[in-house]
Amino acid sequence: MSLPIAIPLNAHVDRNAVRDRRGEFRAVLDLVNRTRGHALPDFRETPAILKDFGDEIALPTAIDVAGPLNGLRIVIAAGYLTECIAFLADCRTDAEVHLRGLGADVVHAPLAGRADCAANAIRMRDHLMGLPRDGRKVLVIAMSKGAADTLETLARHPETHARVDGVAALVGCVWGSPLAYCAPNWLKTIEKYLPMPGCARHGGRAVDSLSPHTRARFMADHPMPEGVCFYTLAAAVSERDVSAAIRPAWRALAAIDPLTDGQMLLRDQILPQSDVLGVLDCDHIAAAMPFNRGQGRLARLVCARLLDRNAFPREIVMEALARFVFADLIPGAGQEKPGGSD
Repeated sequence: MSLPIAIPLNAHVDRNAVRDRRGEFRAVLDLVNRTRGHALPDFRETPAILKDFGDEIALPTAIDVAGPLNGLRIVIAAGYLTECIAFLADCRTDAEVHLRGLGADVVHAPLAGRADCAANAIRMRDHLMGLPRDGRKVLVIAMSKGAADTLETLARHPETHARVDGVAALVGCVWGSPLAYCAPNWLKTIEKYLPMPGCARHGGRAVDSLSPHTRARFMADHPMPEGVCFYTLAAAVSERDVSAAIRPAWRALAAIDPLTDGQMLLRDQILPQSDVLGVLDCDHIAAAMPFNRGQGRLARLVCARLLDRNAFPREIVMEALARFVFADLIPGAGQEKPGGSD
């Protein structure tokens, strides 16, 4: 089923080539949430996790949320500056620990937080080619700029296609962000010059590689690779629920389209020829970066003053995403056995 008009798409995306699977994914997420959401931090009822555009087709799920994920390898492709701020919020903590506890093998592509997409494509290519070929299905969860890095990897290094079964863009910077055109000078200075532990400088090219013009030109020159399944899990949030630090950016983007997560327009997060799983009701940073779980004084201060809407049930979202895709890649592998729990 194609995606309805209620969800906007970038002008370069063929709506008929994008599948609407929001109802299926909501059923999986709701089951995961009802099964163990209350036992995990930042609990929300399912309607507060996923936006409802009023046009989903409700579907039951046969996916077994009690089964192990030991047939799945998840490669995390993190976003812009992620390695640079790991001392405040490390995406390797909350959701990754949860997924490993379910049996998934979770690894991180060694992407440089301040490198452009082409440079990171080389790093990711080497990482993917070095993964063991042990029969596990490989899912790349590409967060923010990690989506652009992943697309460049697949385009520039076609030998990686055989090493990847699925790519899920999580608030992915697929078509770039208009914010790249108005990035303040201080951000460009930080990117280009500021020494940061464990975060090498790469000439200030990362932001430039995320401009809508750059991404659109890349996408036009490189069709989506065949043989890899693509999924989109996007986000959009109201001004009331966006963190203070990115509220000015939210307002700038909302002047173009109010469906934004504060860093990306919703329409620019959607992969061509992908299965759209849903739209998270959170801002861009809350979707993947657990600042609110930090124990240090600085992390607590950042959350209190700047990222005051960072709490989000990331474990539940990532588990639902992993289970949905795993069942999709191996039909029947993640299905509930007859007589199993509901």
